[in-house]
Amino acid sequence: MDGVSDEEEFEDSEEFDEDSDVVEDEVRAKKPSRAERKAAKRRAQRDKAAGKTAPKAPRKKRTSPALFVRQILAELRKVVWPTRGELLTYTSVVIVFVVAIIGIVALFDYGITHAVSAVFG
Repeated sequence: MDGVSDEEEFEDSEEFDEDSDVVEDEVRAKKPSRAERKAAKRRAQRDKAAGKTAPKAPRKKRTSPALFVRQILAELRKVVWPTRGELLTYTSVVIVFVVAIIGIVALFDYGITHAVSAVFG
């Protein structure tokens, strides 16, 4: 197919799995234990009672409007726009689906209306 045998592809997938296991172990190692979380919570409560406040994180720099517009245009250039044929196909599918749902709701409404008028008539 693309010059890579199934065996080589399988070996690559095993390497990827091993790498993902290492990353998961690192994430678990960084996660504080339950005792550490409790100690931090107690420390925060004690500091709050003493009137101390935690230092505030510095604010992130805001994006300028010009940079924002440039980023939007860059993202729009990445979009794969549909062809005229695809657009007509998608539009016709949506219109048919909407008409079908309108028909179902209309029939349901018609049936409920006649049922209510027959009961309370």
